[in-house]
Amino acid sequence: MLRFKSRRSFTLIELTIVLSILAVLSIMAYPAAQTMIKRAYRAEAASHLRTIALAYGQFIVDFGRAIHFEDLLKMKGETTGNGDVNLLAAVLAKYGYIKDVAVWAWDFDYCVKQYKSIQGTLPTAICTASNDRIHPQFAGKHSGGNFPLSVACCIVRCPNNDYRTLISEKFPVAYSRGLHSYGKWRKKSDGNAGGLWGDEGGFIAFFDGHVEWYENIQGTFYQWETSIPTTILRELLPNDGYFTDIDNQIPGSCFFDWQGSDVHSGLHY
Repeated sequence: MLRFKSRRSFTLIELTIVLSILAVLSIMAYPAAQTMIKRAYRAEAASHLRTIALAYGQFIVDFGRAIHFEDLLKMKGETTGNGDVNLLAAVLAKYGYIKDVAVWAWDFDYCVKQYKSIQGTLPTAICTASNDRIHPQFAGKHSGGNFPLSVACCIVRCPNNDYRTLISEKFPVAYSRGLHSYGKWRKKSDGNAGGLWGDEGGFIAFFDGHVEWYENIQGTFYQWETSIPTTILRELLPNDGYFTDIDNQIPGSCFFDWQGSDVHSGLHY
């Protein structure tokens, strides 16, 4: 006759102890996991901003100038009006510098996630091949659309057309969304204008291709060709900020975000 050896089962107390140990380990591991995820998101953001800076710099090398407001308006088929960073992205896509939507709209961005949850998918194209204009699904608010981007980006007019100075020195070209004019990053509770990492900080990319993380920019930067400290990024660009040609409605050096607000109004100073 065969005899089976009885196998002892876990008691309820032993099972409770095991589950308790696993719960404690999970709690201990959670902060480390969150830190790793945050680092991965920051690395992704820095990489995308570097791609934008280098592409913009290459545009300057190839064309001998930066992207102008007129270029943005052509992507809408207009001669006057407002612009947003979606149009600037369309200009770079038109000339083959950046065609990947993901460079401009980051998958961890809560605005992008919200858009995807409503629309079901992200745009697949930045501009249309038929007429070299911005794709309607990619358009920002001042382009007749509502597609959010994770960055703000500048257009520049250089005195004496010395655009190569931009890519040889430390001038900002783009930054992660959410920077206040007084040098700090907006909280996530500020909604569509909030920083991607809340008020912890954000990235700024420069024309020479390098990207830096800043908790704030107070005491870090100085106005164009002066020694006066500033927290307003547009004052780091040529023309010492913002001017408008009344006849042509063409702004000088400024930043645009996806809502169509330049730094003059978008950062509420």
